[in-house]
Amino acid sequence: MKNALWASVILSMMLGQPLAGVVVEMVSRDLRSNQESPPDKTYLQNDRLRIEPHINDGSPATAMIFRDNTLFILTQKDRTYIKMNEQTMGQLGAQINSAMKQMQEQLANLPPEQRAMMEQMMKGQMPDGLATGRANSIPSLRIVPAGTERVEPYSCDKYEVYQGQEKTQEICVVPVQQVAALGEVMDTFRIMARFTRKMVESTGLGSLASMTRNPFQILDEIDGFPVLTRYFQKGQPTHEVRFKAITQQDLSDDLFSVPTGYREIDPFARSGQR
Repeated sequence: MKNALWASVILSMMLGQPLAGVVVEMVSRDLRSNQESPPDKTYLQNDRLRIEPHINDGSPATAMIFRDNTLFILTQKDRTYIKMNEQTMGQLGAQINSAMKQMQEQLANLPPEQRAMMEQMMKGQMPDGLATGRANSIPSLRIVPAGTERVEPYSCDKYEVYQGQEKTQEICVVPVQQVAALGEVMDTFRIMARFTRKMVESTGLGSLASMTRNPFQILDEIDGFPVLTRYFQKGQPTHEVRFKAITQQDLSDDLFSVPTGYREIDPFARSGQR
């Protein structure tokens, strides 16, 4: 009886153990200056994700946490954060639509020359769509197979990504099973990608479309893990992101929570905070 009890306790503890965490490191390099940045790190555990883009001194200026279908964007210096979920996305979309309607009404009353002048003045000062009173659709991407490439130690399948007629990226992927520990976290990447795309589409703002150009956003179209992403502007490569390492380790719950003392802000509120 006693042995059965201990066996039950041990089994319960084993079943309750969380999956080991995974840390993915990616390195960015500016192809024009040949300067390399410290690795960006992505932490994943139990359907939770944290992304830390690192700046030149090696410290993360911002962080993104995704958990429970909610995105938190943290600014380390100001100790502030923005929270986005399905409810706030709906509110944001309604707010933007209202602002665009007011802008359309105001611009409609101006002579054509003054209207063009006002749109030009506001361009760059306001998010895309609000400056012209029109929502911008999310640009569609065309993905074209482009052979293979060697990214040590991997031979990867290369794809070219086009926005309209312009090539914006080259992405080289390997089968997920070739990168140990990836299998259990790929779904988390996909869930995060679908969430951010829905967020961009709900606002209709073209200025947020860059969030959907991350290679992880097209995992449903490209089967594999991106070990190299090369970005282009006007036909010329500008920078690239390479897979560096993946490790399994126990991760603290604090990594996936907003730190104590951080203040929530609303960048679309008139005062800039709640």
